[in-house]
Amino acid sequence: MILLTGATGFVGKAVASALSAAGKSFVALVRETSDVSDLGGVDLRYGDVNDPQSLLEAFDGVVTIIHTAAVVSFQPEDREQMLFVNGEGTANLVNMALEAGVRRVIHLSSVAALNRRDGGPEVTLKDRWPETRPNTSYGESKFAGEREVWRGQAEGLEVAVLYPSLILGKGDFDGHNTPSLWRMAAKERGFYPEGTTGIVALDDVVEAVLATLDRDEDGDRFLLNAANWSWHTVLANIAESIGAKAPTRSVARWQSAFLWPVEKLRAKMAGSKPMITKESHRNVQAKFSYDGSVYAELTGKEYREVGEVVREIGEEYLVHCKLSFIA
Repeated sequence: MILLTGATGFVGKAVASALSAAGKSFVALVRETSDVSDLGGVDLRYGDVNDPQSLLEAFDGVVTIIHTAAVVSFQPEDREQMLFVNGEGTANLVNMALEAGVRRVIHLSSVAALNRRDGGPEVTLKDRWPETRPNTSYGESKFAGEREVWRGQAEGLEVAVLYPSLILGKGDFDGHNTPSLWRMAAKERGFYPEGTTGIVALDDVVEAVLATLDRDEDGDRFLLNAANWSWHTVLANIAESIGAKAPTRSVARWQSAFLWPVEKLRAKMAGSKPMITKESHRNVQAKFSYDGSVYAELTGKEYREVGEVVREIGEEYLVHCKLSFIA
């Protein structure tokens, strides 16, 4: 039996759909308060990664855990929650998996947990452990979680880890994950940061999860990245996909370093969350690139072309806008 964590999240929901389509027998771990309306007839087990006893009960009879549950944020006030869920929560998952006799854990990590250097060479699987503290609290929390997974391997678990770059896919355009980039592009703000990022399609990440599941190899590690784009290219392509004006004015690192304290003050006065934070500024101004070729070579899977993915999501966003207007 397979147990999937994070099944109501951006990636987990897509994995759940793919598992169902592939005829895989699985259960989804959800919290009592989770909205499970999109999970259809999926069998549910209730628990929380920060409640070890609930995990021990949920893991009864489970052979493989696919761990996608995580908190993603660049808001400073979410730092402790990310360390609690992504770090300590993964430690709890590993401990209870060992206690329950689970054989294998497939862990969805992030390129943010690797040894990446701003302006440095392409990051590969050899860049395993950060030499310096990750540039975001999210990266720090994902690294903390990954250490727990490999500790689990040392104690008897079979382990596989996937490191996706920026994941683009269809989802909640009104939320805070990458589909929100289309909502932001529609506002035609006109500015773009000077950094670069790796990109991979949500479809490719899901396919990699299933491929790793079928390979059943202890120690598998795959960096998932289809292309390295500047943020200007990312935002210009997103704008084009919905017929919006592309950004034309760059925001240098020193400028966004000045803007985020101003935005913090504005948000505090307005009682809202800031659109630019110290960590989001660091992340989008950094120049990172990644080599995702090993996954393609070992599995024979080809990455989807990023431009095509962006156009498909743009079409979905326009439909979403029409339906929202009718409603």
